[in-house]
Amino acid sequence: MDVTELTRDQLAELKQAYLIELDDEGTLKEIAGMDCVSWGDLANADEIVPDDVVFHHYDGVLFSEDDFSCTAGMEG
Repeated sequence: MDVTELTRDQLAELKQAYLIELDDEGTLKEIAGMDCVSWGDLANADEIVPDDVVFHHYDGVLFSEDDFSCTAGMEG
């Protein structure tokens, strides 16, 4: 499935991964205006990161249920 087909929970999990990716590569401040990712930021990632940003960033990536902890091991 592509990024536009993810469930809300999967999308929220991907937004958390996106924030961590930005922090790891040193672009978090430039892109999201944050110095570092906090636990609160991860808890609120769905509100912090707009859907369209994630849709653009992960365009062309194919995901499976097992890529997300909220749906890992579930049959599609």
